[in-house]
Amino acid sequence: MIFLGSDHIGFACKQETAQFLLNKGYRVEDLGPENSSYVDFPEYALKVARKVAGDLNHRGILFSGTGQGMCIAANKIKHIYAALVYNEKLAEKARTENATNVLCIPTEFLSPDSTKQVVSAWLSASFSGAEHSVRHLQLIKDIEDRGTT
Repeated sequence: MIFLGSDHIGFACKQETAQFLLNKGYRVEDLGPENSSYVDFPEYALKVARKVAGDLNHRGILFSGTGQGMCIAANKIKHIYAALVYNEKLAEKARTENATNVLCIPTEFLSPDSTKQVVSAWLSASFSGAEHSVRHLQLIKDIEDRGTT
């Protein structure tokens, strides 16, 4: 399952991407918002992040103007590895090297076609399992388990 969320700025891109994913045969659940009226983005970042954290076989995609706030908010949830991505190569590396499970799209900086290419690259990539990547991911998980102290 791919969970989608956005702020008001990313709403249209979320809607278009949802249809693109459905046409490709993906299972999609839109967690809001339901229109382009102003919303507080952390609410939707957390909805998506919590769903993904509940089953790590799922992925999430967040859409907002810069993607930065969404990424920060999503990464507050344990077991979430969100990345702000703006091209195909970064999307691929976010998965292969960092095992990201939430993708953050900066809709003010990507065209709808570029967004589709980025999403496709991210969804088609898999974690490489390279020794250094596994080690780095374990170090990140250790930090997560320790908390802020």
